[in-house]
Amino acid sequence: MSRMMRKRLAQSGQSLTRLHVLGSAGNVTGSLMMFEYYDGAKVTRFLLEVGMHQENDSFNKENRLPKGISASEIDAVIISHAHIDHSGWLPALVKQGFTGPVYTHEATRDLMSFMLTDSGYLQEAAAERINRHNERKFREAAKPQSGADRSGQKDRKQGKQPRQLHEMRKPKRVEPLYTEEDARACMPQVKGLKYGVQYTLADGVRFKFTQACHILGAAVVTLEIGKAGKKRTFVFTGNIGRPHTPILKSLEPVLQADYLMSEATYGNKRHEQRDRLVVLEDILKRALERAAKPGKKDGCGVVLIPAFAVGRVQAVLHDIRQLMDEGRLPVVPVFVDSPMANKATAVHRKHIDLYNASCRKLVEAGRDPFTTPSQVEVTDANQSKLLDQPAKKPLIIIGSSGMAAGGRILQHLKTRLPGRQNTVLFVGFQGTGTLGKTLADREHKPESVRIFGEYVPVNATVEFMSDYSGHADYEEILAWMKLFQRKPRNTFLVHGEPESLAGFKEKIEQRLGWTVTLPQHRQCFVLD
Repeated sequence: MSRMMRKRLAQSGQSLTRLHVLGSAGNVTGSLMMFEYYDGAKVTRFLLEVGMHQENDSFNKENRLPKGISASEIDAVIISHAHIDHSGWLPALVKQGFTGPVYTHEATRDLMSFMLTDSGYLQEAAAERINRHNERKFREAAKPQSGADRSGQKDRKQGKQPRQLHEMRKPKRVEPLYTEEDARACMPQVKGLKYGVQYTLADGVRFKFTQACHILGAAVVTLEIGKAGKKRTFVFTGNIGRPHTPILKSLEPVLQADYLMSEATYGNKRHEQRDRLVVLEDILKRALERAAKPGKKDGCGVVLIPAFAVGRVQAVLHDIRQLMDEGRLPVVPVFVDSPMANKATAVHRKHIDLYNASCRKLVEAGRDPFTTPSQVEVTDANQSKLLDQPAKKPLIIIGSSGMAAGGRILQHLKTRLPGRQNTVLFVGFQGTGTLGKTLADREHKPESVRIFGEYVPVNATVEFMSDYSGHADYEEILAWMKLFQRKPRNTFLVHGEPESLAGFKEKIEQRLGWTVTLPQHRQCFVLD
């Protein structure tokens, strides 16, 4: 806002609210919005979401705030849930000078405590790989060529670097966006709050969290900005989940909003309407029958389930436990081989109050919803390596990442994909270009895939089920929207690919008659 406009506001004593859309406009990652609430001469600035862009790292290193605004001028941050594309830019913001409070659900804070440090570790590792690669390329380019050999040898004898190294510009070291230590350092600023309580962020700005049913602690955020007759309500869905999830309470209704901002991940798609447990039972029963017929060299079969560490692993464990308890599956050993997933499960066990009724009954009966009759949480790399030895009996290994983009699951895939007695089960969305997407492609099944630089034959059976998606489809979100007692002045759609955004916009306009806007990156709106 120009100085002239701010001066006029201050003189008039009027209020004004502006919304800056700084991330997830036209794509599914990097959520970031900034609000400015002008009340006379006073301005309150706060961010809603601080997500990393997970498809373009250079985007995270740009100045993501509006021109002329520094991190030190941000008064507070609100985070809807722990996924890195909604929370992962926080340590970078703190490094840049943000010192204010960060408000989120208490379960989200618990998850962020290790998810952010893991993100920092991965960024340090990636920067180090790039630096080693650049250094190697630099030295290879500087090796003496033919006639230059003698001068290079002479330089070395005199304790000097070859002359080419002096003439070439050494590559600049790549620095991580933030480190593990940076992530730990930001956590004291994060305040864990509860659902259903209205909190004050600043004079004229209040907010409340309600159950979003996406992952543990995920919240729909309701903001009240302004005073008396100028007060406006802004509702942000964050990411909202599906009905009848295995663990969490259902998505809570919100009855009204002046402005609504909704995700549109599945804005033009519908999930299959079927019984999740029946599908899982069928796949695993066939997989375990296959696994019972050992190969000549590599033993009995193994069922590999790549799954996202937070939310997805716990849901799969919950369902496998139920199927085994009910005698619908044989009891076989289940190994959870993911340090992050095991930490996430520990957080789930802590927040029993967030469970749905059936999950709470299990706990009241002395049962752990996430422990099968024969289960091992793999604690170190040596234990993980032992799982790649020939299996003496059928077993199940669950590990992250869900798209087979990294983690210990890659080594297990390299070991087990060649065996016909083995099965790989993907239980969620597979992103374009990922190993998971390649393996799960039923129309173009690959004969081999590349893992750790080697081509691995694909003889194992590969299965896919989308039933564990953490995102509601368009019909499920529309059902939630229909509960509004009056239509919003405007509905903004973010967090979706262009075709999903356009498809969902059309459906909302046709079915509900609402005004819908697809924001552009860095677009600013006045919420009058």
